[in-house]
Amino acid sequence: MPIRKKSSSSARKLARRTRATSSSSSVSAMASAQLKQLRKTVVELKNRLEKEAKARTAASSVIAEAKKVRAALIGQMKALRDEGGRLAKELKRALGDADKREAARRQAVDKIAELRAELAHRTEELKRKSEELGKLAMESAGRAKDIIMSEGTPTSANASLTVETESVSAETLQREESPRESSIEREIHPERRS
Repeated sequence: MPIRKKSSSSARKLARRTRATSSSSSVSAMASAQLKQLRKTVVELKNRLEKEAKARTAASSVIAEAKKVRAALIGQMKALRDEGGRLAKELKRALGDADKREAARRQAVDKIAELRAELAHRTEELKRKSEELGKLAMESAGRAKDIIMSEGTPTSANASLTVETESVSAETLQREESPRESSIEREIHPERRS
């Protein structure tokens, strides 16, 4: 029976060994699984860190580009503001000039109306005087004729007087038919000069 004891003791030893190896193998299997899991987690974390680093780099480059664009926009806005101010001043000046021109035009129109009224008045006066001169010339010619007829014999002085009176009356009649323009009319209507 001692053999049986040996076998049972060896079986125990073997069972202990298998338990130890199985427990150590299960521990090593667990450790290896945990190690795999840790490696996987490390790889994931590394990938995430790389992505975040790339994202931060991209974000910082975008921020830097945005700052550059903002600075350029601020410069352009300042230039546009300055240009707008300059254009506003020019517009104000142009409007002032337009107002001055309009005032000058109104003054010119008023002056032209005044000169036309004066011209019409002088034309009427000239026409009236021409008519008076025509009547006086006719009366003078009639008196001269009466004087000459009453004296009977024409003297050389009386003959020259008659001739002179006739030429004046003919000139006056010609003026009545076509009155000459006054100097004012010539200034206002230069196209009428002949």
